[in-house]
Amino acid sequence: MAKKDDLNLDVEGKGKKKSSKLKLIIIIMVVVLLLAGIGGGAAWYFLGMQEPVVAEVDGEQTDQEGSLAKKKKKKASDEPPLFTGLDPAFVVSFKDQSQARFMQLSVELMSRDAEVIKIVDEYKPMLRNNLLLLFSSQEYADVVTREGKEKLLAQTLEEVNNTLYHEAGIDGVEAVYFTAFVAQ
Repeated sequence: MAKKDDLNLDVEGKGKKKSSKLKLIIIIMVVVLLLAGIGGGAAWYFLGMQEPVVAEVDGEQTDQEGSLAKKKKKKASDEPPLFTGLDPAFVVSFKDQSQARFMQLSVELMSRDAEVIKIVDEYKPMLRNNLLLLFSSQEYADVVTREGKEKLLAQTLEEVNNTLYHEAGIDGVEAVYFTAFVAQ
């Protein structure tokens, strides 16, 4: 019988070791998750509390990156997008080419503010003029690549918003889309 009792003690001893290891692992996991939650919450709190630095330079408000601060707050992003086209399509020739090369592109502007779309429609001739000047200053090798087209999109958005800001005091165009693009 002594052998039987020794076997029972060994089995009970292993069970106690397993349960104590399991408890230790659970406690460690809870502590790690708790610390990760506290650290994440603290980071969210402190990073969310920072406000953009706005300075006034020559009577104009600028943010950290030096761009003009919006005179009008953007509407919430849950508003549906509104589009307007700058029709007809733009056709320009490239500068400094030994052979005749042309570019034709259609431009659509997007905003979530109906007032901005209305103002864009009022200033279409001025916008078209400024964009024609921008497009005609491009070089063929620059606009045939994807990066070149994306750069031209950014320049177009900046030109549109600068024109609207200086003429109407509003710059709420959020995006520019090329709906047709041919360069040859």
